[in-house]
Amino acid sequence: MNPFKYGCAVDGKYFCQRPKLAKRLREYIKSGQNVVIQGERRMGKTSLVLETVRGMKGIALFHADFLCVRDQSDLCKRLLTAIARLESSEGWLAKTIKTFAYLKPTFSIDPTSGAPTLSVDARLASEPTTLDAILDTLLAQTAKRKVCAVLDEFQDILDLEDGERILAIMRARIQLDSNTPYIFLGSVRNRMTNMFWHPSSPFYHSAAAFPVGGIDPDDFFAFISSRFAIGRRSLDRAAFDVISSIANDTPGYIQEFCDAIWDETTADDTIDNSTIERALNSVFSREQEHFTTFMRQLTAHQTRILKSVATLGGKAVCSKEFLSASATYNASSVKVALSKIEKAQILYWFDGDYRFVNPFFREWLRRQ
Repeated sequence: MNPFKYGCAVDGKYFCQRPKLAKRLREYIKSGQNVVIQGERRMGKTSLVLETVRGMKGIALFHADFLCVRDQSDLCKRLLTAIARLESSEGWLAKTIKTFAYLKPTFSIDPTSGAPTLSVDARLASEPTTLDAILDTLLAQTAKRKVCAVLDEFQDILDLEDGERILAIMRARIQLDSNTPYIFLGSVRNRMTNMFWHPSSPFYHSAAAFPVGGIDPDDFFAFISSRFAIGRRSLDRAAFDVISSIANDTPGYIQEFCDAIWDETTADDTIDNSTIERALNSVFSREQEHFTTFMRQLTAHQTRILKSVATLGGKAVCSKEFLSASATYNASSVKVALSKIEKAQILYWFDGDYRFVNPFFREWLRRQ
């Protein structure tokens, strides 16, 4: 059985322990301190938080994920589902369904996770007072016992038509819940920064900063090589460094790459450069349709800019070398093109560098 998992939160044997971060996070949770956790996608933020909370005795987990939330109705559904998972006794569910009878709730079990799910009438859930009522229900639960509330991909609330109003409502309720640590996770760094450190934001200075980057290379090499050893595959440090470099040192992409390498090997194999190249081609085959879809969104000029970032990197985008490689005559047109590529979520800006959201797409472009 393939020992690598990616694309979802992992726990137990699939989780690479991060003791320093976990210790610091536990201290915040015990003291009731709100925390904002920032880091790029697939850095393992959610896995770190969930594994840490689940390992703490006497603390219940409330986890709501707002990734691509569509409107207030969808937001309310996700909050109610998270409340249902927090308190799943039949009596409580019956009481909740009765309390929100006007929303015409429907209770079901998610066939994949086995967790309870509550659906509500979309039109009724869009009423302004509905969100207040649901948040009051959550406050009633946190008043009874110690709860850690985890709000995932929190920045996506800004995409809602009335996102600022919703954030103001949530902030008003959360500040009343001084006993409960709220952990806000986000993978779009500039948006999370604006939400928590811009003076006009309802959540201005309401949580402690907690950045999460890549896993220590030595620790991650020990973890990844031990996973390969389960199937009697041998991985040395040089091969791991190549894998990590291609995957931009991102834990989720490293795990995905190792999943492909596992499929290209058998017991007693030693992983070398030829193995890595075969696995990379396998990843390209899986992602081919997505990559071509990305390319169809771009103009010829934007495509040249993107390929130049893939080959030259995203730091010196106004240099003579970059302008020449992209057949561009002025730096302003490069900036305009990069802005549009960034809006398409193909690149993102971080620490003075344009980086690929998907590092395998970068490698695919380099080979075109």
